[in-house]
Amino acid sequence: MLSKAAKRDLKHNRTIEGKGYKREDGLWDIEVFLIDSKTFSFNNMHKGYISAGEPLHDMAIRLTLDDDRKIIDIEAVIGSGPYNVCPQAVINCEKLKGEFVVSGFNRKVLKILGSEKGCRHITDLLAHAATIAYQTLWKEKTADNVKTISLDEVKSIEKKFANSCYAFKKDGEVYNQYKEILINKLEKN
Repeated sequence: MLSKAAKRDLKHNRTIEGKGYKREDGLWDIEVFLIDSKTFSFNNMHKGYISAGEPLHDMAIRLTLDDDRKIIDIEAVIGSGPYNVCPQAVINCEKLKGEFVVSGFNRKVLKILGSEKGCRHITDLLAHAATIAYQTLWKEKTADNVKTISLDEVKSIEKKFANSCYAFKKDGEVYNQYKEILINKLEKN
């Protein structure tokens, strides 16, 4: 919990909401929504008058993934942005089809959609989607949920998780506990 804040006046609100779904066809949908609004009204040279509480940004993405976290489909929408051209910034999102939401995904997103090639808010939503995908699919793909495993599957799991965060650093306790579980399952095959 954060410490008690100084007396202050709220000027900006950002809400990000994300959800992960298992589809009836076996694929996964990861959706993330962003709404930015101001607590005051102002004029915008591209959009005209924007009232307090009216969304300055209203954006959404949906990634459809397979069990290996491969992007099968992607939809990105900018319903509202500060400039009239903003909705066009999602056109390059299609280039993410076929990519995997694994370690290094955020760097890949910035390479494909960063700077003038896309919208910073959409790349931020994709970073949130990657975390939500991990949280949504983790139980399906964790070592303790796997009955039998091959050496190739062990290598694939290691590649996905090794050094993906502080807890899964290769020389760390958590990573090595999971690796031991995988090796034990491999030996039982």
